[in-house]
Amino acid sequence: MSERAEKRDSEFEKRKSELEAKLKEIRQKEENLANLRGFLFLSVLVFAGLYIWHKNQIVFLALSVLFLAVFIFFAVKHGKCKKQANWMETLCTIHDQYIARTKHDFSALSDDGSDLDIKKHAYCGDLDLFGPKSIFALINVAHTEPGRTQLRDWLLYASTSQMEIVDVLKRQEAVMELSSEYEKVEELEASTKINTKKKGSPQALLTFIGAGELSSKTWMILRVANTALLYLSFIPALIFGGYVYFAPAAFFVLQLLLMAIQYKSNAAVFDYVERFYPELSAYSNIFSTVEETEVKADYLQEIKKRLMGDAQQSSGRETAASNQLYDLHKICLFVQARMQPLLYFVLNVLLPFDEICIALLEKWRKTEGNGIESKLNAIGEWEALMSLSVMHAIYPDGCLPVIRDSAEPYFKGKGIGHPLIPEARIVRNDFDLAKGCAMITGSNMSGKTTLLRTVGINTVLALAGAWCPAESLEISMMQVAASMRIEDDLGEGVSTFYAELIKIERIVKMAQKGRPLLYLIDEIFRGTNSKDRTDGAWIVLKKLNSPSIIGLMSTHDYELCKMNENGEVNLCYYHFSEYYDDDGLHFDYKLKDGMSTETNAKYLMKLVGIDD
Repeated sequence: MSERAEKRDSEFEKRKSELEAKLKEIRQKEENLANLRGFLFLSVLVFAGLYIWHKNQIVFLALSVLFLAVFIFFAVKHGKCKKQANWMETLCTIHDQYIARTKHDFSALSDDGSDLDIKKHAYCGDLDLFGPKSIFALINVAHTEPGRTQLRDWLLYASTSQMEIVDVLKRQEAVMELSSEYEKVEELEASTKINTKKKGSPQALLTFIGAGELSSKTWMILRVANTALLYLSFIPALIFGGYVYFAPAAFFVLQLLLMAIQYKSNAAVFDYVERFYPELSAYSNIFSTVEETEVKADYLQEIKKRLMGDAQQSSGRETAASNQLYDLHKICLFVQARMQPLLYFVLNVLLPFDEICIALLEKWRKTEGNGIESKLNAIGEWEALMSLSVMHAIYPDGCLPVIRDSAEPYFKGKGIGHPLIPEARIVRNDFDLAKGCAMITGSNMSGKTTLLRTVGINTVLALAGAWCPAESLEISMMQVAASMRIEDDLGEGVSTFYAELIKIERIVKMAQKGRPLLYLIDEIFRGTNSKDRTDGAWIVLKKLNSPSIIGLMSTHDYELCKMNENGEVNLCYYHFSEYYDDDGLHFDYKLKDGMSTETNAKYLMKLVGIDD
C-alpha cells in the first residue's frame, strides 16, 4: 500500500473516531434531556393534580404553569438535540461508506444504479458502469434524481458525438477542489440524504410547473362575487328581518352549488400539490446548503450563480432557489389546511378559499416556476461532481488525466489499474497506443479482458472529469465503443453470435463517421467456427484500420495474428503469461511486449477434474 493510501486510512480512522465520539456525546445529551423532559411533564401533572385537590392553593397552579414553561423549553432543546443526533448519525454512516469504498465493500453501498443501465449502448454493459459492484455503485453520492441522472450522463459522455474539451476541463477543476475537501463533500451529502430520505424525484413539481392553465378567471370572479353578495345580503336581513333572510340563504345554497361544481376540477390541481409538497422543504434546504457553500472553481461558482439567480446583483435574495421553493411551501401550507373535510367546508363557505389557493399557485408558477428546472439540474450537476471526486478518496495516489486537444485518438497510461479491483490486489500496467490496434494475447485468466476494461473505464472516467487510478494518464477526446460482454436473448431469438455481430456493427458504424474512436473487442466471434472467426475478425480489423481509430482486441486466435505478415493493418502485439511451480499455476498479470504462444486450457481442465 502506498504512503498516500496509508495516510488516507489514518485520516479516515481518526475522523471515524471523532464522529463516533461526537455522536455518543450527543446521544447522551439527548437521553438526559429526554429524562428531564419526562420528569418535568410528570411534575406538571402532579402540581396540576394538587391544585385540583386543594382548590384554594394558588401556589400549586403557579408551580404547574412554571414547570409547564420549563417543560416546553427543554422539549424544544430535546427536539434540536435529536435533530443534531440524526445529522451526526447520518454523517457517521456516510463516512463509513467512504471507508467501505476504499475496501470495495459493496455491501455497504446500496444504490448501484441498476435502474439507470442502458441496453444496446456503445459500452455501458461492457464496462460495468451500472449494477452490482459497478463504477456507479462505487462512486455515487447523489441522493436526488437529477444528481443520479447527471452522473449517469457523464459516465456515458464518451459515447456522445459532440464532446467538448472545455466541458471536461471545467469538470476536472471542480472535481479537484472537491477532492481536496472530502469532509465538506461528506457534509453536503449528509444534507441531501437527510432531506430526501429516499431517491428524490422532483418530477411532480416539474409536471405542475409545465401544466396548462389551472383555473379560469371567469370562475374566480364568479366565486368572489357570490361570496361578497353572501356577506352583503346579511345587512338588509339584519335590518329588516322576516323574508329578507331568504337572500343570504339563497346565496349560501349557491355557494354550496358552486363548490360542488368546481370540486373535481380543483381537486385535480391540489393533487399536484399533494405529490410535490413533501419534497419542497427538502429541496429548499438542499438549495440553501449549496448557496451557502464557499467555492473557488469556475464550474462550482457557475452552479451557485444559477441557484442564486439575480440575487447576487441586488440587495435582496428574492430569486434564490431556496427562497423560491420556500415561497411555494408557504402557499402549500394553506392548501394543506383545506385537506381536512371540516376545514374544507368551513373555509370554502366563508371564502372562495380553493380559488385563492389556485390563484396563488398560478402566480408563483408564472413568476418563479420557469427557472426551477434549471436550478434542480444545477443541484444534479453539483452532486455528480461530488461523486466524481470520490475516486480521489479511493485511489489517493491516482491522477487527474491530461486531456489532449487533438483530432487524433491517443492513450498513454503509466501505472494504470482497474478501479473495481481493491487497492490491495490491483496490478498496474503501463500501456500506450497512438495508432492502430493492440492485439492482446495470452492464456485463459491471464488478464486480457481486465486490461481492455482497465483502458476503457479509465478513458470513460477521464472524459467524465474524474480522478483515475493511474500514476499518469494522457488521452485525447475520443469516443469509446466495446464488444466484450455478449449475451444471447432467447426472447427475441438472438443467438450469442448474432448479438456479437450487432455490437461489432455498431463499432464499425461509429468508425465510419470519422470521429476519433477507441474500440475494445474481447475474443472476437467466439461463437462461431475457427475459420469463420479468423476471416471475420480480419475483415473487421481492415474496416477499423484508420488514422482516426485506435483499439484493443484480445484473442486466442494466433492464426489471426499471422495474417498481417505484409503489414496491411497497423497492429502491435502484447501478451500476458503465467508460470508453474510445485504449488500450481500462477499469473503475474503484467503486460509484456510481443505475441504469446502459451496455452493453459488443458491444465485448467485437469485442475477441475476434467482430464483424460
